[in-house]
Amino acid sequence: MGFGLGILLYLFVFGFIVYFLISILRFMRAKNHNDILLLKKLDEISNKLDRNKFDQ
Repeated sequence: MGFGLGILLYLFVFGFIVYFLISILRFMRAKNHNDILLLKKLDEISNKLDRNKFDQ
């Protein structure tokens, strides 16, 4: 009985670690995507400000 419980506990811990790592990877992928969009938007705003500064 104890041996089967040990295997179940081991599988549960292993599964949780795998799930946690996959969640971290998904989060980092989404964060990278959002950071790229943010940098593009900041670049657009910076270019608009530069154009307005030269126009004046």
